[in-house]
Amino acid sequence: MNVIVCSGIIAPEKDIYLILSRALGGKTGRAESGWDIGVTTVNLSTSSTLWDTLKIPTTLSVIEFHRDEVRELPPSAKVMAWSSKTGVEMFMSGDHMMGIQGHPEYTKDILLNLIDRLLDRNLIQDSHAETAKASVEATEPSREAWRKLCRSFLKGRLVL
Repeated sequence: MNVIVCSGIIAPEKDIYLILSRALGGKTGRAESGWDIGVTTVNLSTSSTLWDTLKIPTTLSVIEFHRDEVRELPPSAKVMAWSSKTGVEMFMSGDHMMGIQGHPEYTKDILLNLIDRLLDRNLIQDSHAETAKASVEATEPSREAWRKLCRSFLKGRLVL
């Protein structure tokens, strides 16, 4: 059985992506660069030929909503994607576990609602919220490419 986890799908404070990393022997913690909120471009590892078989670009946009990160990969894991702000956006451990830092399952409306919640609780400044909202307006997430990637992995067609 293949498993994909994203950052805190149900409860952002219970980050399954980070729990998976720690359970496999990785190290996690607060991101030194702070919150990563908005639509971000991630770079898929060019050392892998996996993306050629899927016919997807090597850069994808994804909705981000996190302030923690994987600092050290589990021994069995490989970095599959990174961004300018986060060194491990996606990792695979063997052929059966994949962790994704961002949220390919989120819509823009979900993200805008979460930004407003952070503002209401004084967890981010107005300027940070404005920047995040601007990225939402400026960039479309690569939802179809993420769907293709995740489905291929779950069906066992995406192996290291």
